Amino acid sequence: MKKIVAALASAMLVSTVFAQTAATDAGKAQLKANNEKAEAQATANKKKAEAQHDATKAQTSANEDKASAQADANKEAAKVAQATTPEQASDARGDAAKAQAKADKKKHAAQTKANKKKQDAAKDANVAQAKADKEKVEAQSDANKTAADAKVDAAKK
Repeated sequence: MKKIVAALASAMLVSTVFAQTAATDAGKAQLKANNEKAEAQATANKKKAEAQHDATKAQTSANEDKASAQADANKEAAKVAQATTPEQASDARGDAAKAQAKADKKKHAAQTKANKKKQDAAKDANVAQAKADKEKVEAQSDANKTAADAKVDAAKK
């Protein structure tokens, strides 16, 4: 009888140890998954910040280009006031109108370019976040599989 009780106690002790090992393995797998998820999100955040920086740079550049183009047009417009004859004033107004049209075209082109860069930056940020989300799902899936495998192994022993 003592041998049976001892064998049962020993079996229970062994199964408890295996259950604790399974829990430890699952915990380790979850910690690993959490680290991988944090790394994936950090990478995505870095890429999103870079994309935002690129978009800001593009808009700043566009604003500078637009200001320069408008300054050129303003110089031509100022020549109208400096004209001393009606013919000079007429020529200056024509030149000012051409300069303003050219400035408007340059401003539009600069803003279009900036908008394109901002769209590209937003797309890059979205791709980075999607990749991070995928990596996080995969990491959690791996942790879940490890935990399930550990439970199965513990149940077998």
